[in-house]
Amino acid sequence: MIPDYLTFIRYQDKRNVLFIYIVTFILLGFYWKNAGFSFSRQDAWVASGIFALIGYSFIADLKAFWAYKCVVKNVDLSVFVGKESPKTNSIIFEPFIVLAVSILIFAGITGLFLALTTPGITLLIMVFVAPLIIWGIFAALRHVYIQQVVASARDKAKYTQLSQYVAVAVVMSVVMNLLTISPLRNSAQFDLYGRYFTLTAIITMVVLCVVVLGINLLFLRFTRRYVFLGHLFLNEIDLYFSPSIPWRTLSEKPLWLRLVMLVGVECVWSAVIGVLLTLSGWQVWFEVYFLLCYLPCLVYYTLHTWWKWHTDFMMSSDMYLRWAEISREDTPW
Repeated sequence: MIPDYLTFIRYQDKRNVLFIYIVTFILLGFYWKNAGFSFSRQDAWVASGIFALIGYSFIADLKAFWAYKCVVKNVDLSVFVGKESPKTNSIIFEPFIVLAVSILIFAGITGLFLALTTPGITLLIMVFVAPLIIWGIFAALRHVYIQQVVASARDKAKYTQLSQYVAVAVVMSVVMNLLTISPLRNSAQFDLYGRYFTLTAIITMVVLCVVVLGINLLFLRFTRRYVFLGHLFLNEIDLYFSPSIPWRTLSEKPLWLRLVMLVGVECVWSAVIGVLLTLSGWQVWFEVYFLLCYLPCLVYYTLHTWWKWHTDFMMSSDMYLRWAEISREDTPW
C-alpha cells in the first residue's frame, strides 16, 4: 500500500531531525574543541556559516529526491495536484540563495542571544535551536519543491558533467573544513611560524589532514543513486553525465591500500611544504598553510567522490532506462 504524503513525512522527519542533530553536534563539537572549549562573540559568524552549510547539504538535492518519489509513485502526492507553484519560487528558493539567507538568519539569531545572555549559554541554546531551524527550512522547501515537481516543472540542464557536480560538493566541503578548523590559528600547538620544517610540525599537520579527510569520507558513504535518478527525471542531467572516471587503475585498488599510499604521500608533501616555507621565510595564514598541506588529501577526496558518485550514477542510469521501458510497456497502444 502506497503511504500518503503526511504519513510518509511524519516517518521521514523523525529520522531527519535526529540526523540533523547528530551532524550539528559533530561539526559544532569539533569547532568548539578546536576553539579550546570556548565560544565568543567573534565566533558568531563562523558558527552561522557552519549551521547554514549543514542546512544546504540537506536541501541541495531535495528537489531531485522528490522528483524520484513522484515519478516512481511510491508516495501518494495527490494532495498537491492542482496547486500552482509561483514562478518566483524557482529563483528565491534556489539552494545557494537559501544558503546566503540562512547565514544572515543564524547570525541574527546568534547575535540576539549574545545580547541577552553569555556566549557559553548562547552556544548551548544554538546547539538545540539551530537544528530545528534547519529542519524548518528543509520542511518549507520540501513543500515548494514538491509543488514544482507535481506541476511538471522541468529544469534545463543544470550540470553537463559529473566533474561540475563534484566540484561544487568539494568546494562546499573545503569551506566547511576551513570554518571548522579556523580556531586552531589561535592554538599554541599550531603556531608553527618559522618552525614549519620540524618533525612536530609535520606530524601535527599530517594528523590534522588525515582526521579532516576521515570525517569527509565518513559523510560520503551515503548513496546518491536516487538523487541522480531524480536529476535525470528533471532533465537536469542526461545519460552522458559521467562517461568515464579519472585514474581508473587507482580506483580499482583496495581502499586500505589507497589510504596507506595517501598517508605516505601526505607525509612527504607536508615536509616539502615545510622546507619551501622555511627557505622562503614567508609568514602565511594558518588556513593557507593547512590548504597547502591538505592538497594531497583534497585531491584524493575529489577522486574518491568522483569514483563513488560515478558508480551511483551508473546504477541510476540503469534504473532510469528500466523505468522508461516499464512505462512504455504500461502505455496502451
